[in-house]
Amino acid sequence: MNVRIAAVSVVSAALVAVGTTAAVAAPAPSITLKANHAAVKLGDVVTFTGKTAGLKEGSKVTLQVKTGKTWKSLPVTAKVNHSAYKLTDKFQKKGVQVLRVKDGAAVSKGVTVTVR
Repeated sequence: MNVRIAAVSVVSAALVAVGTTAAVAAPAPSITLKANHAAVKLGDVVTFTGKTAGLKEGSKVTLQVKTGKTWKSLPVTAKVNHSAYKLTDKFQKKGVQVLRVKDGAAVSKGVTVTVR
């Protein structure tokens, strides 16, 4: 009888261990980013659009600009609606601007807009 209990215990422990290691982790949230223009004149408006995966509906994405080696959040945000978002910004500074969108730990790849 003790052998049977021991065998059941070993099999149960093995099933529990396999079940916990076989659990699939949820994919990390992701964001894409596209600008409707790669080059604009000073004061022109650029529309940014993108799709999201793993973000909740109504989440707020924030546009960021790269300044040196750091990213600065701009006062430009949009809410995720049907796994997508759209926001606009007017550029007041000439030069090459590298921008991205962020929501929590999810960050898009940067896009470049040249302002003349």
